[in-house]
Amino acid sequence: IEKAAGGVLTAAAIDRKQRKRNPSPPFTTSTLQQEAARKLGFGAQRTMRLAQQLYEGVDFGEGAVGLITYMRTDPFNLAAEAIKEIREVITKLYGAEGLPDEARVYKTKSKNAQEAHEAVRPTSAAITPERLEGKIDADQLKLYSLIWKRAVASQMAPAIFDTVAIDLVPGKSASTAAAAGVLRATGSTLVKAGYIAVYKEGVDDAVDEDGDRILPPIEVGDAVKLLEVRPGQHFTEPPPRYSEASLVKALEEHGIGRPSTYASIIQTLLNKKYAELVNRRFIPSDLGKIVNRFLTRNFEHYVDYGFTAKMENDLDEIADGKEEWIPVLDRFWKEFKQQVDHVGATVTREEVSESRELGKDPVTGKPITVRYGKYGPFVQMGTKDDPEKPKFASLKPSQK
Repeated sequence: IEKAAGGVLTAAAIDRKQRKRNPSPPFTTSTLQQEAARKLGFGAQRTMRLAQQLYEGVDFGEGAVGLITYMRTDPFNLAAEAIKEIREVITKLYGAEGLPDEARVYKTKSKNAQEAHEAVRPTSAAITPERLEGKIDADQLKLYSLIWKRAVASQMAPAIFDTVAIDLVPGKSASTAAAAGVLRATGSTLVKAGYIAVYKEGVDDAVDEDGDRILPPIEVGDAVKLLEVRPGQHFTEPPPRYSEASLVKALEEHGIGRPSTYASIIQTLLNKKYAELVNRRFIPSDLGKIVNRFLTRNFEHYVDYGFTAKMENDLDEIADGKEEWIPVLDRFWKEFKQQVDHVGATVTREEVSESRELGKDPVTGKPITVRYGKYGPFVQMGTKDDPEKPKFASLKPSQK
């Protein structure tokens, strides 16, 4: 390329497009937990505790006032009077150009969503975060501000970007393109902020594609200087470990649990030491891996993603009066009891603790095994059938 260019590139084609980006819907429990994790670094449990306080009522000089609607919810709908008030607030704060012609209506994806609830929103959009500064707890204000901005942005005009893609060929004429290849420069500029003036959604493990990489004004046939060519090699990366935000998203996508249970599921993983948070990512512990192997080997049907989602559906059918509860529980219990009895009779303690022989002790000739016990991983010399009691030693913290 450098040889063919001789220090010059020529613009062979220019593609200009205008792109609209619409705002995200107002918060549900799961999206609130995800965004609070991404933007504020709050764990699911902390987010729900603060949301509970905002819902129950906070005194900011006018007596205790409930600042947000119910926070355990999965539909996106907003009450008509809430939309009317939000639109008034947008006009007042951001002018008429911040407002789309019609109110936005968001469709709820989940078929089991509790449609009687609304999305999480401020009880009054007129109570702006600025009004609460210094009057309520700092963490409460951060979460309220996030909820307020998302609800207001959800009813605003789209953001408009100009995207430009320029095809450049080496040399002073477009005819050299075939021999040396085409280089492409892409960039975009924000033309009209719309909802981005208020709120921009966070992303997990992704590069923001709308970074305003501004390209200079160029027309077809223009020559530009080639300063340097930077070859780069890219390797496919494995998917990253779950963060709290991406784990909540995965639970929701697989239909595992309900909005009210996400925080407690995550807390259980950590409290029981099945996983640990390292740099805000969940890393399975040795105990977690052993428990997981045991369950997937012996109770695969029950730890399958589909099982939980189906059970949720069955419970919804019971709640709707379409199914009787006794036959549903009877079906579950008989199969489950049978499996538990079978595992109890056929799986040994050694198999459960993942016991494995490392070798023989050079002095006594006794086998040395490693396994996972009640107090963590340990090595054992000899077996329980020996005349003298086996010797034990715990693994060091650094050992796996």
